Amino acid sequence: MLYQIHLYVPKTGTLTPAMIDWLYQHGTSTDQPEAFWPVRKLRTAQVAHIILNFDPTLLPEPGSGGDVTLHYPLVEVGLRLYIHARGVIVLFPFSGGMLARVVLGIAYTYIRFLSQQGGFWSFDPQLNTLLFTDDLRTLDETAALMESVLPKLLEG
Repeated sequence: MLYQIHLYVPKTGTLTPAMIDWLYQHGTSTDQPEAFWPVRKLRTAQVAHIILNFDPTLLPEPGSGGDVTLHYPLVEVGLRLYIHARGVIVLFPFSGGMLARVVLGIAYTYIRFLSQQGGFWSFDPQLNTLLFTDDLRTLDETAALMESVLPKLLEG
C-alpha cells in the first residue's frame, strides 16, 4: 500500500477543503470548463524538468497522456513523484520506525521545494488535512499514522 500526498497550485493562491472536495468529485472529468477548475493546469514536462534540475538523480519515466513519473534512485526507498496535468502526487510505501522518518524527510524535501518555488499546496488524504511544509507536527502525525497502520497491513 502506498502513502500519497497530493500537490496542487490553486488559482486563488490558497487551497481550501471545498477545492479538494471539488477535485475529488470532478478531477477525472474531461467535460469541466477551465474556469471551474480550482487549480492550475500544469505543463508536466516543464514541472518534471524543474524538479530534475533540483535533483538530477531522479529517474524519469514517461507516462500516458503526457504524465511523467520521477523515481527516487534508491529502489529500497520506493519514493516517486507522479506529475499529471493538475498536480503532483508524492507516493511512497507505508513503513515504520526510523525508515518512515527518513522517507518522509526525503518526501518533504520535494514538497517544500515545490511549495517554495512553484506555489504548490499539499493535501494528505490519509490524514484528511492540508499540509504546511514548515509544520514538523504534520511530519510527526504522518509518521505516527504510518506506524499505526503498518501492523494492520502486515496482517492482511
